Amino acid sequence: MKRFKTRFHMMGTFIDLEIHHPNGVQLIQDSYLQLHQYEQRFTVNQPDSELMRVNQNAGVKPVTVPPDMYHLIKKAKAVSDDLRNPFNIAIGPLVKTWRIGFKDARVPTKDEIAEKISLVDPQKITLNDHNHSVYLSQPGMEIDLGAIAKGYFADQIKRYLLDAGVKQGIINLGGNVLTIGHSPANATKAWHVGIQNPQSSRGETCRIVLLRCASMVTSGINERFFQANGQHYHHLLNSQTGWPISTDIASVTIISKHSVDGEIWSTAGFLSSVEASVSYLNQQSNIEAVVISRQGDLHCTQGLEDSGRLILLL
Repeated sequence: MKRFKTRFHMMGTFIDLEIHHPNGVQLIQDSYLQLHQYEQRFTVNQPDSELMRVNQNAGVKPVTVPPDMYHLIKKAKAVSDDLRNPFNIAIGPLVKTWRIGFKDARVPTKDEIAEKISLVDPQKITLNDHNHSVYLSQPGMEIDLGAIAKGYFADQIKRYLLDAGVKQGIINLGGNVLTIGHSPANATKAWHVGIQNPQSSRGETCRIVLLRCASMVTSGINERFFQANGQHYHHLLNSQTGWPISTDIASVTIISKHSVDGEIWSTAGFLSSVEASVSYLNQQSNIEAVVISRQGDLHCTQGLEDSGRLILLL
């Protein structure tokens, strides 16, 4: 079977696609166009995107959105409403205040943070299943799908490739990895995907996960951050305090069937301690997790085995 590979830059990251299929060139082109369309629709960085229409009408009126965006917002809101975890699609105002990951990142004043905290309550988002409308009840509120969108995009690209007859392939949206079938290059028949060592330079792995028809997503405190006044500020924000989450966790990796679930729980699992995170993630269905502490200790949920080099699903 012919193998086709490509790498391109989109959504602020590098995207890698590998497809084993006779019509691989066309399928990769179609995937590129689909991802580009998703980027235009779901972004908060362009004022005319479909998502920004919702945000621009905060406190004004409900906005009807396409079914796919509506169902993604509904899924994200359901997790956001559980205040035991830090996942929050209403966190947009805080994200834009800190600007972490951009050149103009800065530490906001206490007054700025206090003002924004009043705008990040996901329970102030009203959804209407009948007409697929979304209403942000308070002016200044903003939905931000940055913590979930790439996973959804990856799942949709995989569905398209499966429908086109692809039996083997791998989708990597900037570290958000989703596999199709088995790897023809490995004796294990699995795709070997590395977990980055959160304490070392990018590219150094601390474990290899054997993935078969599964997704792997990692969130970490060293992915996006800036330093100011001798302090390290990472991008994972606590919407109750307005500040980066205070935790002894360095990274959370989720292994799941669907990439959108990996996106959700790799953020939702960032609790105040490794022990709390592993306990909480063990309660969730259809996911497994690898949680690495700031000291470099590695902990797994019940469905995984750590051999010291490989992570295996039991």
